[in-house]
Amino acid sequence: MISTTIGYANTARTLASLSQQRATGELTLSSGDRQWKLYFFHGRLVYGTGSLHRVRRWYRAVKQHHPHLNADCVSQEEPWEYHLLSHHVAQNQLNAAQAQTVIKSSLEEVLFSLVSNPVMTSDWYSMQRFSLKDNAALSLLLSSSQVEQVLQRSQALWKQWKALELDALSPYRAPILRQAAPTDSSSISPLPDKLNPFLTGQHTLWDIAAHAQRPITVVTQFLLPWLQQGAIALEEIPDLPPPLRQVHCPTGTGGKKKRPVIACIDDSPTVGQVLAAILEPAGYRVVNIQDPLSGIATLVKHKPDLIFLDLVMPDTSGYNLCNFLRKTPTFQNTPIIILTSQDGILDRTRARLAGATDFLTKPPEPQTMINLVQSHLGSILPLN
Repeated sequence: MISTTIGYANTARTLASLSQQRATGELTLSSGDRQWKLYFFHGRLVYGTGSLHRVRRWYRAVKQHHPHLNADCVSQEEPWEYHLLSHHVAQNQLNAAQAQTVIKSSLEEVLFSLVSNPVMTSDWYSMQRFSLKDNAALSLLLSSSQVEQVLQRSQALWKQWKALELDALSPYRAPILRQAAPTDSSSISPLPDKLNPFLTGQHTLWDIAAHAQRPITVVTQFLLPWLQQGAIALEEIPDLPPPLRQVHCPTGTGGKKKRPVIACIDDSPTVGQVLAAILEPAGYRVVNIQDPLSGIATLVKHKPDLIFLDLVMPDTSGYNLCNFLRKTPTFQNTPIIILTSQDGILDRTRARLAGATDFLTKPPEPQTMINLVQSHLGSILPLN
């Protein structure tokens, strides 16, 4: 591994250098809690992605360019987006040029996000992850000139974003309509009726721009007066759950590999979303239960292999529910992990007496959670 600190201009030179060296491996760029990964094979770009809204970006690119493509299955190999595109090319469901439109669309958004960070840490991992014998569609890889073109578009878009004084806004936030019109709406264009369904806090500015087939700058500038007067607010939203992870993408006749089921009993929907985002890419299926009392039937139906259980809930306590489950034959031997911010000795002792198997402190650290699950259920897929 080679680690350095670089600026954006050096990033462009780094990409050119990797191409000239015909390098194969993974370039990771980091700034704070943001991270971007660019994968290379013999100097050609395989795929580029970022840690923020990775799944939303995938669905957005596919829906925008190839809406009828099955986007819900992934390979266990990274980057899974590329391997799925490669699979569709090998099955003659896409040609290389069509697959490249998805790769370029994702890359342009990733690089737009990347250029907004003046200083980053760069880590290069040289690895032979891709090989000709494993991929029937290496013709979809991007050449250095194609990468440079996407980079130039991303940089031009970012310069326009800054010129419009939008750099304080994040296109990964979701607008939500607070009032029908701003206080002073005399000089503001009214919102089209077809835009209202996208102003519910469920769709990011990137999502709206892709749906409208307009540049992100145009969409955001149109909404800016409404934002400035508080009629529209921008809210953070989580990424979508990852697609179903399978050992092999289906060719039309194969079945899905059965995945262990993990139940999350917590009255907060956010906790369930976080667990799904962590565990589903590792090969598990997550069932979220917000109402523990009415959710018993859901538990019996799915018979989870492991249960995450919150201690503090409105209608019952985790202690009582854990004790109840241990008296139920179906769940007598099911691992029950207490997921809580109350992690004192008395809490642990009381939970143990109620039948808890283990503990995990909120908010969960992803790798710690995966390691804990694997200690009880075993590793079902190699982690990437």
